[in-house]
Amino acid sequence: MKNVFVRTAVIVAIAALSAGVASAQTAVSLPDSSQTTTLTATVSEQARVTVPAGITFAVTNTSAITNAAAASVTVDNIALATATKQLAITITPEALSFTSSGAGATWVSSNVTWAAATFSNAGVGSAGVLAGVATDQLVATCAVNVASCSTTNLAFSLAAKPAVVNAGNHTLVIRWKFASIGA
Repeated sequence: MKNVFVRTAVIVAIAALSAGVASAQTAVSLPDSSQTTTLTATVSEQARVTVPAGITFAVTNTSAITNAAAASVTVDNIALATATKQLAITITPEALSFTSSGAGATWVSSNVTWAAATFSNAGVGSAGVLAGVATDQLVATCAVNVASCSTTNLAFSLAAKPAVVNAGNHTLVIRWKFASIGA
């Protein structure tokens, strides 16, 4: 009697679990092609980005502004929530000043500027200055409803700083941010 009860309980449990797996059961005459299933691809806001790994200022005179070679930034495979949203490209310094290879003066983040670059697909470049940590500074805004936006002429400059007397590398990390804006 105990075995019959256990077997019946197991059969009922399996039947209950099986009912949850099948979600659209119906009896049909064969052949039949009336049943359909909807496939849904859920696409999140996204883009593929390429930014420079490094930007070098070859300082030969600390009393003069130093320009870096033009940098390239590429954004493609852009997918935003609505056709009226845009993609904003911003940068933020990770520190308030460069880290020097020696003691003494070095540059502060606000000594770094950039000119408004020309972006493809009606993207609009913005000139700017690095500001405080956690302060995003606009580099460009990509046009609405475009799949890509890029530049090869983003020009960074480093201000003159005659107080810098230590040779070697002075480094500052910047963080790039890509975000959808608008409605």
